[in-house]
Amino acid sequence: MKTTKPAFFARNSFIILMIVAFLLPFFFMGTRRAIRSNKNDVKSWLPSAYEETATFHWYRSHFESDMFILASWEGCTLDNAALPLLARKLLPPEEHSLQVGEPRFFKSAVTGREILQSLIDQGVEAAEAVERLKGFVIGRDGKQTCLVLTVRPEAEAEWDAEAAAGKRGHQKFLHALVERIYHVAETECAITRDELHLGGPPVDNVSIDQEGERTLMRLAGVSAVVGLIMSWWCLRSWGLTAMVFTTALFSAGLSIAIVWFSGVQMNAILMTMPSLVYVAATSGAIHLANYYRDAIREHGMENAPGRAVANAWLPLALATGTTAVGLASLGISELVPIKMFGIYSAIGVLGSLLVLCFYLPAVLQFWPLKALGAESGPRRFDPGLSPRWRGVGEFIIRRNGLVTVGCLALMALGAYGVSQVETSVKLMRMFSPDARIIHDYAWLEEKLGPLVPMEVVLRIDPRKCSLDMLDQMELVAEVRDRLGAMEEVGSALAAPTFTRDLPQRPSFIERRVWIVQLQRHRAKLTDFFQQDGEENLWRISARVGALTNVDYGRFVDNLKQVVEPVLDERRNEGIEGLSATYTGLVPLIYKAQHSLLDGLILGFVGDLILIGIAMVLLMRNLSAGLLLMVPSIFPMAIIFGGMGLLGIVVDTGTVMTPAVALGVTVDDAIHFMLWCRHGQERGMDRRRAIMFAYEDCARAIYQSWGVIGLGLFAFALSSFVPTQRFGCLMLTMLTVSAIGNLVLLPALLAGPMGHFFWRTHKKASQDHAIPAPHIAETSVESAATRGRDRRERGEGAVVG
Repeated sequence: MKTTKPAFFARNSFIILMIVAFLLPFFFMGTRRAIRSNKNDVKSWLPSAYEETATFHWYRSHFESDMFILASWEGCTLDNAALPLLARKLLPPEEHSLQVGEPRFFKSAVTGREILQSLIDQGVEAAEAVERLKGFVIGRDGKQTCLVLTVRPEAEAEWDAEAAAGKRGHQKFLHALVERIYHVAETECAITRDELHLGGPPVDNVSIDQEGERTLMRLAGVSAVVGLIMSWWCLRSWGLTAMVFTTALFSAGLSIAIVWFSGVQMNAILMTMPSLVYVAATSGAIHLANYYRDAIREHGMENAPGRAVANAWLPLALATGTTAVGLASLGISELVPIKMFGIYSAIGVLGSLLVLCFYLPAVLQFWPLKALGAESGPRRFDPGLSPRWRGVGEFIIRRNGLVTVGCLALMALGAYGVSQVETSVKLMRMFSPDARIIHDYAWLEEKLGPLVPMEVVLRIDPRKCSLDMLDQMELVAEVRDRLGAMEEVGSALAAPTFTRDLPQRPSFIERRVWIVQLQRHRAKLTDFFQQDGEENLWRISARVGALTNVDYGRFVDNLKQVVEPVLDERRNEGIEGLSATYTGLVPLIYKAQHSLLDGLILGFVGDLILIGIAMVLLMRNLSAGLLLMVPSIFPMAIIFGGMGLLGIVVDTGTVMTPAVALGVTVDDAIHFMLWCRHGQERGMDRRRAIMFAYEDCARAIYQSWGVIGLGLFAFALSSFVPTQRFGCLMLTMLTVSAIGNLVLLPALLAGPMGHFFWRTHKKASQDHAIPAPHIAETSVESAATRGRDRRERGEGAVVG
């Protein structure tokens, strides 16, 4: 007698679950280590191949003073006794550090009083010396001052080596460095954390790290709870909800573990990726759970998981594919955090498809839910099936021209707004107004001066240039003075700032004495004078405000217009071998802003082309691909156009939303158009086929809006502005996307623009025409038919 071979999941569900249980410790380890690897450095956000990045690395190889921290507090004046005490405690004698085993973080700890005294010792009048240092280490009142700490270049490598040997725990270098300042100030100098104000690149990086970790730990939990609630609301089964939740949780853990095992460090932007994968997996799991429920109702418990996967894998693959394509498009971004987010989010979403197709069916096979076979009663709120929703759909079809013109007019207005969009990656805009770093910078810039450096390096080749060292100093002083006179510049520093007054008309002997003295004391000017082979490098540092609205692109142009005429004057005098290099955080941020907008446009256009081609192949109809692009562009035109018109700046969090929202929009639009085609194949005319699709796709669209939009909206509670913007815009864009797919797309299909879409199967429609006079009559089907339709389209929250 021939025996029937057990179904795949009946044979292998236990093995699959054992494999998952075996892998869980590795995922847990990878997740924990990935979170610990979180590290942010704005200067490394641009690729090394960029000219601006290469120039900055060249600059850093000669001048390392950008790794500094300013520390000050109310009452930190030139005669304050706690200031030199704090400097001594933070930079003790080397033998003391070796004895007690303390890390040696700093290369120097210099007080404003010490810098002032060095100028006075050189013969500079006290009043003039104070005036030179205003806006740098002395406040506008001539009394407030600070401590300038310079980080040892080799300190981080030493710390990492000791941490790898288990001597430093899991605390990261910069975190330990900043914590050391707070600890010493509080325990040795009686300066509380609330009183102490810190600023500088290391403090910036630590603040971004902390905000990113808070986002993952606090708001990811909120997002998980929202996803759990939405799962129950869609499924109304605690058993299914628990299985969906574990599937999504496992997918999120897998995505973050992949980051660690691939050898990449986490960053603040990448910290939002696990939550995105979580809501995507939740949406897909709800989708598969609906197929499982229908399989039980139609065929009983036998091989219900296998039947569900057999019917669901193609819609799931389509939904996952559109999402992955949208996310992968961020991989062309030139901003490293955006690129990493796109690549690893796409990998995570694709990985969740494997979890959905193997882990969830295995769980359903091992713990079958027989109670799901009972028919569920009608819901109080069911888009598409309620009379009001049908009335809206009938109005859109009847007044398709008016609706289409209205939507296209909004898109035209949005297109104009998009042309007004401004981008920004300014560091301080990443934090909420209540963040500590904002208060610290506001206090420091008010009491001392601007902190963001724009570096100009004058390069003088002695083999071509006839200027001696004193002439070169005079040239540097002239450039410094002109930069200092610029409206945006709070202070300008250079080597002449820290020497006695340059002689006006020196005799030959005086000139030689000056040159000899300069050569003898070069070690004291290493922060502003270096040599690159035979070339002399003179650094001039112009400081601009971190909290101001300075247009960095215009500022860089203005700065060049100040520096280049000075050099041209010398060139006109026959002096050769002069050039200037412009670098620092300002050019990097300016380049990053352009990369942000370019990446957004290129990525979105590339996505549309790829998905349009896929739609043409799937529908075997060119007009389908063209029609698909209109509702796909609709959310981006409306949202980004509104941002441009309202003057809302696009930042790193904003630029990620179109990639995610596009996938959802396209997936919902594809389902709608396919369902129109199904209605046409059943013999319905155009109006009835559109209404047929409208009624059957509405629930899936609003469920995807709820699971993904509300799940990610939890990030709107973040104090880290890019994450906050990401959460807000995801909900907003998905809302507009739902409007586009339930209003604009039906109107397009019902109007002249949809003519070519319907023409392909027109004959089949005429041969099987249903003689029903009213659109709504074709929508009233039996429960069994509705269940079959639901399986075909994949009712539930479909991630796109």
